[in-house]
Amino acid sequence: MTENLPMLNRRHCHRLLGAAALITLFPGLSACAAGSGGMPGYTVSQQRLNELLARQFPVTRNLLGGLADLTLSSPRLGLLPASNRISTMFDLGLTERLAGSRYSGGMDLDYGLRLDLQEGAVRMADVRVNRLTIDQLPRTQQQLVSQYAPDIAGRLLSDMVLYRLPAEQLALARNMGWGAAALRVLPDGLRIDMGPAGTR
Repeated sequence: MTENLPMLNRRHCHRLLGAAALITLFPGLSACAAGSGGMPGYTVSQQRLNELLARQFPVTRNLLGGLADLTLSSPRLGLLPASNRISTMFDLGLTERLAGSRYSGGMDLDYGLRLDLQEGAVRMADVRVNRLTIDQLPRTQQQLVSQYAPDIAGRLLSDMVLYRLPAEQLALARNMGWGAAALRVLPDGLRIDMGPAGTR
């Protein structure tokens, strides 16, 4: 009975129970990630990340002082392990408010990741627009859109939540004194390795 155990042993039992619960909540916890220093964690698949991102679209914002609306939709997410970044292609729509003309095109970008521990969220960071095209748009308007749209898209997507740690996992990690995480883009998904505060 734990009532008869010395205080030190009871604490040890509690830690073991916590670790057992953590193994249950973190898939693949027993497998140590290479280069992570043995920090436990799990991998979110590319398909799952894309599903979560797609739920937040389409998104529409004003462009050119309110003369047009820019819409981003149908994100297709790719993984860039070599640079520890993620790429995403969007369908792009442009609607002129005065004339009612509509144009379609596409945009490709990539971004880094940062963990917001307070919110338990993995957010986009350092968004870079690599390509933006709009079909059949007159050349002068194409130049204006190409000049302003990347900045608008960057501000729109910067800090957007890509993934949220489940509440029970985040709470248990905090109870274990784990206040840090390493985010690594792998060929098959995003690896989230949890560990004590001060580790990476």
